[in-house]
Amino acid sequence: MKYLELTNLDTYQKEVVKTDSKDLSAVFLGNESHYLNFWVLYTSLFQKIPNNIRLDNIDGEKACQWLEENFASEIIEKIVSGKKQKPNEKVNVFETYYILSDELMLAFEMKQDIVRLLFKSSDEEKINKLITQISKFKKKKSYRDPELSLLINTNYGLDTKSLKIAKPKLKIEDNYNDDFVEIHKTIHKRLSKNNDKGLVLLHGKPGTGKTSYIRYLIGSLKKKVIFLPPNLASAITNPELLSVLIDEPNSVFVIEDAENIIIDRETEGSSPVSALLNLSDGLLSDCLNIQIICSFNTDLSKVDSALLRKGRLIAQYEFKELETEKAQALSDKLGFQTKINEPMTLTDIYNQEERNFEKNKNRIAIGFGSN
Repeated sequence: MKYLELTNLDTYQKEVVKTDSKDLSAVFLGNESHYLNFWVLYTSLFQKIPNNIRLDNIDGEKACQWLEENFASEIIEKIVSGKKQKPNEKVNVFETYYILSDELMLAFEMKQDIVRLLFKSSDEEKINKLITQISKFKKKKSYRDPELSLLINTNYGLDTKSLKIAKPKLKIEDNYNDDFVEIHKTIHKRLSKNNDKGLVLLHGKPGTGKTSYIRYLIGSLKKKVIFLPPNLASAITNPELLSVLIDEPNSVFVIEDAENIIIDRETEGSSPVSALLNLSDGLLSDCLNIQIICSFNTDLSKVDSALLRKGRLIAQYEFKELETEKAQALSDKLGFQTKINEPMTLTDIYNQEERNFEKNKNRIAIGFGSN
């Protein structure tokens, strides 16, 4: 039987080479949620490159309890990383590591619901038993509370942090112009499809409802949604991003304020359009099945034409001010007594009683940011 899986190992080769059993400094990652580098820890303890089996969506607390009850005689050491905020509260465990006999190590990443088995010459029957039994503690995914996986930059590289997000009470027919209804149906149908790929481009003036619509989508889809914030736009070309996406196949990747990513390559020679093309319709897309949503304020004419080709593009839509009649109807529904004589942005309609602090602009943010 071959277990060897070298995914992500290259990242740590330099650390592995310089680390021996007398020097454990490279083992520490220095983050409360990621306390130890388990690959380096294993190598420093046993001076061997381990096989690596990863199990996802595991209830770590229950699996740890089972392990301690059934393998108590084989557990040599237990290492826990956690946080206790109040004296009367139990420790919030982030990670638990078990060193077992037969050069076997188990790493439980509680916040990510991941269990890793690292071993070299362990008994095959024992490994199979552990995999089978721990897999019984797989969590059932609940979509009642929409979640957003925010891409973050840490001292150990790119990672994601799960955040709860409230689904807005948004009725498409009331908040957007009539021509968007069919576009929305197309977008929702495609993004609800498993093992699919493609690109959605949402653009238009600030305040016209792009971000609010994305929030609505996140709450409606039964898929993992990964969010790339504007300050990490350069991560689109970071090799570490690929590792994150490989761990989250069949998900939706949202890029907000994507101007610097989707701009024409002839205009910006360093534009990461090529990376986006590979993710949305290249060879990688067939493996990852990642669907991408880009929102931006720039004109569509500045977007690289390769992103607009048939087969790659799921949909593109320009958000505009809500037409006068619809703006009036929405304003009335919200309880305002305003007489509306021209098209208005959603920001202006929803915030009619708010003071305007910007000169010559009516921009009051809704959604994640300002779109």
